[in-house]
Order: sequence, then C-alpha cells, then structure tokens
Amino acid sequence: MARFPVLPVGQVDQAIGRGGLVVLDFWQAACPPCRALEPRLEAFARRHPGVFTAYRIDIDTDQHTPDRFGVMSIPTLIWLRDGTEAARLDGLIRDADLEDTLARLTARPAPGSAASGGGDG
Repeated sequence: MARFPVLPVGQVDQAIGRGGLVVLDFWQAACPPCRALEPRLEAFARRHPGVFTAYRIDIDTDQHTPDRFGVMSIPTLIWLRDGTEAARLDGLIRDADLEDTLARLTARPAPGSAASGGGDG
C-alpha cells in the first residue's frame, strides 16, 4: 500500500483535521521531478512509520487545493501541524531536506547530523 495515497478531491479538510503532522505532496503524473521524488518519499515514510500522515494532491484533478495553499510549482511538499502550515519544500528536494525538516518539526536530530552523533561534527 502506498504511504502517500492520492487524496480524493474535497477530502483535504477531513485529512488535515485529524491533527498531528501531515505532509501534502503536490504532484502531477506527467511531472518528471515529481516521479523521481515519489520512491524517495515512499522510502522516507517507511523510515519514519507513525510519525506523520502523508497524502498526494494530484494537481490535474484538484485545482482548488493548490490554489488554497499557494502552490506555485511542483513538486511541493507542505508540512502541516494540527492543520497549520509548519514547513514547505519545493523544487529540487533532497533526502537531507526531508530528514532535516522532519527533525525540526519533531525536535529530533536527523540521522547523520552532529546532534545525533553522526557526521563530522
């Protein structure tokens, strides 16, 4: 089962209203950078089970939600905490960007960071 299922049109409020940390992945099937990011996002979710809930927003079938969140380019990831935007990543999104954002939002050191005992520091 996909860890970033496509959210049906009109279900955003219900999804983000559950509280906790939610990641919205704004994507398009015909977008090469979006498709390149997809397996990395799935692997990221597998490394952090239960820490966040994630959904994809297909901009071809849901034009209202990207407008609502001010999405100007894809791929864009919007991280929401209890329904309020807490972080945003767009364009070239590296694995380190994902880990650093999650660490900042959960106040946990990212794997390989100096705070976790890894890295050069």
